[in-house]
Amino acid sequence: MTDKTGGFSFALLGIGGILKKNQLQVPPHQREYAWTTDKVNQLIDDLTEAKETNKDHFLGTVVTIDGDDGVELKIVDGQQRLTTTTILVSAIRDFLKADPSADLIVEAIETEFLTIIDRRARERIPRLTLNIDDNDFFRQLIASNGDFAKLVPSRESHDLLLGAAKACASWVRRVSKTHAASDVPNRLNDWLEFIENRATAVLLSVSDGSMAFKMFETLNDRGLRTSQADLVKSYLFGEAGNSRLAEAQVKWSSMRETLQEIDDADRTINFLWHSLIATRKYVRADEVYDTISQQIRGGSNSATYLTELESLARIYVSTYSQDSDLWAKHSQKTRNAVQVYNQFDPKPVRPLVLAIASKMPAREVEQSIAHLVSLAVRSVVTAQTRSGTFQDTYANAALAVYSGKVTTVADLKVALRNVTVSDEDFKASFSKAKSSKAAFARYYLHALEAASAKESEPWFVQNDDPSSITLEHIMPRNISDGSWSAIGEEDHRRNLKRLGNLCLLQKTTNSGKKNTFEESVGLYSASPYKWTSIVGSEAQWGLSEIESRQSKMSEVAVEAWPI
Repeated sequence: MTDKTGGFSFALLGIGGILKKNQLQVPPHQREYAWTTDKVNQLIDDLTEAKETNKDHFLGTVVTIDGDDGVELKIVDGQQRLTTTTILVSAIRDFLKADPSADLIVEAIETEFLTIIDRRARERIPRLTLNIDDNDFFRQLIASNGDFAKLVPSRESHDLLLGAAKACASWVRRVSKTHAASDVPNRLNDWLEFIENRATAVLLSVSDGSMAFKMFETLNDRGLRTSQADLVKSYLFGEAGNSRLAEAQVKWSSMRETLQEIDDADRTINFLWHSLIATRKYVRADEVYDTISQQIRGGSNSATYLTELESLARIYVSTYSQDSDLWAKHSQKTRNAVQVYNQFDPKPVRPLVLAIASKMPAREVEQSIAHLVSLAVRSVVTAQTRSGTFQDTYANAALAVYSGKVTTVADLKVALRNVTVSDEDFKASFSKAKSSKAAFARYYLHALEAASAKESEPWFVQNDDPSSITLEHIMPRNISDGSWSAIGEEDHRRNLKRLGNLCLLQKTTNSGKKNTFEESVGLYSASPYKWTSIVGSEAQWGLSEIESRQSKMSEVAVEAWPI
């Protein structure tokens, strides 16, 4: 079945049929072969189960871009499946070469699945071409006739390719042993027909890389953001051309190596996204490839942009850690602010932090990031971090800082006024706030303690050791023993995680805490924490006490996180 629509076409084919009907290429700078032997064996097991039960086996979607020559298809998603299938088919060919009666099957495999004849060049070329790092080894592997001892892997991906070939060869030998020798060619040919027709996949071919990503995002939920980063890489290398390709590779590798310090599977595409927002324009996460392909054209621009990315990556990574060398020339207050900001890490703010770290003077950086901490807490408490205004305002501010239009914290406050939560609104929200995240609740309570003590940086929590200071629910999680009979089930659910019902206790003290309030009130009274000792002054604990305590907390909150 084939359907054609403007800009793309799709067909339901056996994966072997995709190999037979097309000339396929992994773009030169896409990722390497990555399937482990376990993954290869899983594919073989899945195919075996389907074939033995006479069922089709669906392998998902193969996404490709139409080649410039109108013949070759560039693979966006499906490299691992197509490469492994090619290796599997070549293993069948290698085994049958020892049987003279199977000569025509061997020839058919060679000319239909594995290679195509270029009449103009008068040579046989592969149906499937891998990327720069893997292709030579892959061609040697397919041409080795199963003699793997002569192959010399030089990369991890080569080891994986060799492991796949050995696994496939082992499988063919196992299959052959279950049949009489005279019947083996026919049975292996049955397997070829199954791979060609019943191990199915949707072949989706689109006209350009941007559309390929959009289709990939719609049809496939595996590795979407990583794949977009690969498309960007391939595009920039392609624009660099042969004359600047080596330079482009070095800069991209340097950028990627720097980003490894961030513990985030999506770090590369997040960086590309955030750096675009900070330096060029606001884009959605799924528009990164599209924007770069529109704005960066030609070898010189590609090389310049990669140089920019290489430099920005170092600053970007530094914004994730107060211990980075970047902050060595800054004050302790700046490092404290970076530490607290990263505890909340509101993603739409990250491009602005990158711009501030890149462009502002040290004194302004200190005050600006401290201000962002207050804004972050206020926005989280009032649940404003996901609004369109929130994202747009921070994106515009990032670009204004990076371009030099905003150079001081005073200017920044003006730029962010649309997302600045007023004292009154903050107090109103804080007086009702809950916290499902224990780390956030602990932070709020520590900061309130510091603000009550009139410390200069109450928003910075210097010591929050869960092993010595615990977070406790005054009205406990379990009220089924009858000691809290005045609290209804719904009231308990709605008030359990309110900040007014939470307190800090030293571990040694907490070890004697009881379920009833009357038995624990002495422990609260003896606590060195003001907001815990206040609880000890109460004769009982219920909804009105939670409400009163949290209302008092909200008055102090505006001092803990000032604007």
